[in-house]
Amino acid sequence: MIISANPKFVRAAALVLLLVVLTAPPDAGGQAAKPAAPAVQLDVARQRELERDAAINLSLAKKSIQDDAFYNAKVALNVWKISAVEAGTFDRRLYEDLRKQLYEKSIRDNLRCIDISVARRDAPDANLCLKIYRLHSQEINAFDPKRYEDLRARVNGIRKKER
Repeated sequence: MIISANPKFVRAAALVLLLVVLTAPPDAGGQAAKPAAPAVQLDVARQRELERDAAINLSLAKKSIQDDAFYNAKVALNVWKISAVEAGTFDRRLYEDLRKQLYEKSIRDNLRCIDISVARRDAPDANLCLKIYRLHSQEINAFDPKRYEDLRARVNGIRKKER
């Protein structure tokens, strides 16, 4: 009868009981926790998405190496590398092969640029193409000093004839 005589005490006790019930964890009372199956499914789905992105970026890098200028293709190659590493599918040998293809294409383009610039008697462009040729051929260990000296003599020949 003491409880019914003190309504404030009844309200406080009911409030405390309600708070205990609401804040109790769902597996309280000896119940086993449920396995986190949805989290595993999310991880599998995320991994598939990463692998798919890496495959798409690889095909874009290959196409870019064939069709685009050097820096666009280099960016595409690096995007593939990052996405493949993240997906766990990165192949170092494939990366080196694609990188070599990229630099070989740049070397061919710059040799063509030198020929065109010499024919047009455009020394600044020929000199720029010669420098890029040297840098890119050194990057993949394809630098030929004799060929470089021959090309440099051709480019310097433009300047001598202009004077």
